[in-house]
Amino acid sequence: MRTPELKTAILRMAGKGEFYGYEMHKKLEERQIKIGIGRLYSILSDMKNDGFLKDRWEESQSGPKRRVYRIAKKGNIARDEILGEAIKTVHEFYMEYLSSLPSELSVFNMVSDLLVENLRKNANVAYAASRFSGPVRKILESLQEKFPDGNIYAIHPREKNVQLGMDSVSLVDGTFEDIPMKDDYLDLLVVTGNIRTDCLDVGLREWQRVLGVNGRLAIITPTALLSKYEDPLDIGEFIEQREHPRLDSEDLLDFEILSNEVKKYFEHVNVDKVVHITVIRGSNPHT
Repeated sequence: MRTPELKTAILRMAGKGEFYGYEMHKKLEERQIKIGIGRLYSILSDMKNDGFLKDRWEESQSGPKRRVYRIAKKGNIARDEILGEAIKTVHEFYMEYLSSLPSELSVFNMVSDLLVENLRKNANVAYAASRFSGPVRKILESLQEKFPDGNIYAIHPREKNVQLGMDSVSLVDGTFEDIPMKDDYLDLLVVTGNIRTDCLDVGLREWQRVLGVNGRLAIITPTALLSKYEDPLDIGEFIEQREHPRLDSEDLLDFEILSNEVKKYFEHVNVDKVVHITVIRGSNPHT
């Protein structure tokens, strides 16, 4: 195995505590990674010199002093990057799995079904998103099919020159706090993205403004962004927490704050969960 791959393997196996060189050698061999002990100590020395590891000498009552290693700050950053890439890979395969499901089991169809209940086929619909990622595009595609005679707008606060590849979806520049639509124009407004606590009231006023008397608001978000999990985490919670680094941010909305604020502006509020997604729907805007 090449030295860069060996260094990555060592970082993955090092864990949070201290370890001896011979212990790491044993772990590598258990994973069928063959390396001479001399070469291993040379690599550990390089990793220490590069700032990935720290070491100290430990006194021994029965022999010479022994060198003990542990992960340094730079090594922890590298470990986080390794974990991030692994989670990204899992997420890509998960998205592939969701996309392969038949229409009756499609998560994206389930979400769009919630959005379009009792709306006319020629409805005016806008989707405001921080980023038009794969899941958002899938929901937009489903909305396209459900509103063949409607007007659908994609509002992108951050992305410039975004290309959706959807002929019936009009791209519009705007933000969560500035929806470029006239009063009472929309039948449905869908919002997806990181909504800051200090921007929520302004956003809700704007969303209420552009919705008609029977208009509906739908806020779609990964459940992890509204939840604070308690240890011990199951594997799904572990992945979600690390995939969404703003989970514990002080300016992040939690479920109770968001749902209570929506109730101030809409007469009826419903909450639905579809796999790892939470959908908060408000209808009948207060006048």
